[in-house]
Amino acid sequence: MKRLALLILVSISLLSSAQDKRGCDTIEPKYMTRMPGFLLENCDLSEFSTYKFSYIDLKDKRIYKEVEGRFYRLRYSKIKGESRKFSGEQIRFNYHNAVVKAKGSSLSLRKDFFKMNQNGKTVWFKIDNAEDSDDQGFDLFIVETEEMKQDIEVNMSEGIDRDGKIALYGILFDVGKSVIKPESAPALQMVIDYLIANPGIKIYVVGHTDNTGLFASNITLSKARAKAVKDYLVTKGKIAATRLGSDGVGSLCPVATNGTEEGKALNRRVEIVKQ
Repeated sequence: MKRLALLILVSISLLSSAQDKRGCDTIEPKYMTRMPGFLLENCDLSEFSTYKFSYIDLKDKRIYKEVEGRFYRLRYSKIKGESRKFSGEQIRFNYHNAVVKAKGSSLSLRKDFFKMNQNGKTVWFKIDNAEDSDDQGFDLFIVETEEMKQDIEVNMSEGIDRDGKIALYGILFDVGKSVIKPESAPALQMVIDYLIANPGIKIYVVGHTDNTGLFASNITLSKARAKAVKDYLVTKGKIAATRLGSDGVGSLCPVATNGTEEGKALNRRVEIVKQ
């Protein structure tokens, strides 16, 4: 009995001494209950980022879903001394059942990609590397879609006087579409205010994309987005159409590499060019 008691005490000691990586314990979303017997080995958090999910949908087709918002990467590892053996399938099914119970959607055949609503935000998340019969660790990638906090203010007059153009990243569209998102209003109002304050100025609105997809499709998309902005300036801003031109150049004029997601985000933009 003494030996058994000692083994139990050692096991409890090992489990209680296991701790999340410093700083990660405050990053994990409150709505995301973790699997028992796991700790956070590593974590990343960005207030705003673009992430492309890859998953097999319910029709057994490979799908790519690009989402922008608050981004988390959480790496969970099994606690040393944990006696329970969780399979990767068990981990994935646990998350699946929790999401369905919360009236969310399980979107993948493997039950590893989900969508749900939490605190007024849409949450997308995917489980990676949950595969083994006694899984030692897995990753969660989470994006909470929300409007980006604008920390940088742009002086359009200074930018256009200096460079003859200015790139705006606050004019937003859904992936592959040319309908302006409502959260673009502050950036568009800045253009309207500039044109009202400078009645002699004429501009071109120029759409730019990254290199994802077909070149011809990107040209068409960039032109449609530029025209949507021009139409907004006319209808909402009451700017004379004779002061505005619009065109799109697709991925022809990158300002950063298309080899990274960060670079692609910089290349997706609307530029205001002085005529």
